[in-house]
Amino acid sequence: MLRFSVHDEEGPASEWPLHHVSLVDQEDRVVPGVVRFRNGVIECEASNQRALGLRLLFDTGACGRLALQTCLLPPRERPYHLSVELARHRIATFLVKSEEWQMLDLSMDHPAMKQWEAARQMLTRALVCKDAIESHRFARQALVLGIEASERLAMAHAEILLHRRFLKRAASSATLGIRLKPTKKGKALEEMIHSQFDLLVMPLSWGSLAPRKGEYDWSCSDRWMGWAQDNGVKVVAGPLLDCNAGGLPDWVLEDGPPEYQQLSDLAYEHVSLVLQRYGDVVGMYNIASGVNTNEVCTLSRKQMVDLTRTLAVLIRQGRRGRRVMVELSQPWGEFLSRCEQALSPFIYLEQLMQEGVRLDAVGVRMLMGDGHGGMVTRDLMEVSRMLDRFFLLELPVILSNVGAPSEQIGETGGWWHSPWSPNRQASWATSMFQLAMSKPYIESLFWSDFFDHEDTIPPGCGLLSEEGRSKPVLQKLLSLRKRFRQPLGPLKLPPKPGDVST
Repeated sequence: MLRFSVHDEEGPASEWPLHHVSLVDQEDRVVPGVVRFRNGVIECEASNQRALGLRLLFDTGACGRLALQTCLLPPRERPYHLSVELARHRIATFLVKSEEWQMLDLSMDHPAMKQWEAARQMLTRALVCKDAIESHRFARQALVLGIEASERLAMAHAEILLHRRFLKRAASSATLGIRLKPTKKGKALEEMIHSQFDLLVMPLSWGSLAPRKGEYDWSCSDRWMGWAQDNGVKVVAGPLLDCNAGGLPDWVLEDGPPEYQQLSDLAYEHVSLVLQRYGDVVGMYNIASGVNTNEVCTLSRKQMVDLTRTLAVLIRQGRRGRRVMVELSQPWGEFLSRCEQALSPFIYLEQLMQEGVRLDAVGVRMLMGDGHGGMVTRDLMEVSRMLDRFFLLELPVILSNVGAPSEQIGETGGWWHSPWSPNRQASWATSMFQLAMSKPYIESLFWSDFFDHEDTIPPGCGLLSEEGRSKPVLQKLLSLRKRFRQPLGPLKLPPKPGDVST
């Protein structure tokens, strides 16, 4: 059994909330297991005795309440020290990514290196300290320093890649998209979208289009589709089949989760109607989201692939040039700890490619700040590590739904450096946009919502409040879009100590 001792300022913790806990293997895949807290110790049971890591929501203090993980550890009776193992993993991650990104030659005067060295020394103090409470304090300081160092490293690497990618050419005209609820309307809104955003994302929610079986209301989406066509605005539609919580119409679920054949038939009919209505007005169709999670209905591996293939072929039947993508709604795969029949996001993609399902892009959700649906908060290094995993797929990636709230939702969703606020949301968005655009295989970023409304996910992540007031995040994103609309030129690095100017 894998066991971790946890402490507070007075000694062994008498209680410890276990939010978003899971066990992960050497490929960062979630594996089935049971995690519980008892008598100051977190106990982890898995079906095998291989080395595993523990991932959970952890309050670091200065860096926020974040989903973090330990190194891979073999089972043993004596508990590991949780804070020590979290810090050890983060310090090791810094080294691994420094080598992978070829940044080992960073000067020791670089802030990232200074903080990493301080974290390493603090971890050493934690390891040799005989007093458990004092060791816990040293380990927490090492963890905070390690997170700050790794985030600095991720952003320094992103800046290098940005100047490499946009050295002599500007970003494409499809860099920044905005998701819009079709019921919103107004001349000022149309003008802002036309002038400031490259893409309009129309969710085309099945439940909103067909609140009752066989009864469709196209009026709101017709208005925006017509406007986009008249004004030359590119449209991305979907997900047409949303298998995440709340994504299917109520009437589909009224007799319980649908069987595969029923879901497949209904989805085929729905997508056919969307195509008849909008056809080639849409530049790319997001055909399905969350098919691999089994959050709403249970599908086998073969059924997941067949359903995705059926919808992809259907969309391309009318015109071969239509572009399609599938969306990974929970890229970290937490749902695997709740449902063994679900499929890891990367295994799902591998299955699609092996089975010859042709995709033009992969959509990835990056929603944070909520305690549901895989939206727990993560730091910038964890985001960068996740995005790096898509490099080997040789498929363009679209961050199809990106957002964080402008106010704190609850403790279980976590926060980044400080509880969510308008300024914290803007700071997070700035870093996320730069991280995304630094990866050469990422084509676009779509912000989650233009307005706050009752269906915004996560709540409060819109660029405008419900009253229509702009938030700081709007100006930040538009400023970055403007920056990338022209070549960045070479990166000017500060001189290293000892360099002789000529």
